[in-house]
Amino acid sequence: MSEKVDPGVILVDPTGHNLNTTSLHISPRPSGLQGKRLGLLDNTKANAEVILRKIADILDAKYEFSEIYYTKKHSSNLPPKPEVLSNLHRYADIVIAGIGD
Repeated sequence: MSEKVDPGVILVDPTGHNLNTTSLHISPRPSGLQGKRLGLLDNTKANAEVILRKIADILDAKYEFSEIYYTKKHSSNLPPKPEVLSNLHRYADIVIAGIGD
């Protein structure tokens, strides 16, 4: 099932259940990326770090991030631990989550 939360954003629950979109909050998009802090979330699969760092290099050349914060999940098949999400929230303005293999 999918639910519209914001114009142009569709959330999909892969389990097929309806999402409770009233409890969801989607952060506003930044007006620009110049000077922002980029967060990279590695899912620990093979090549995820290589892919994420290459994407970060390409984007950094264009947007000149003030900082690039890299972190890993503890397991590719589980959600990130709360402290990983907390650190991303603390050290990054935008985040790219990477999937390897």
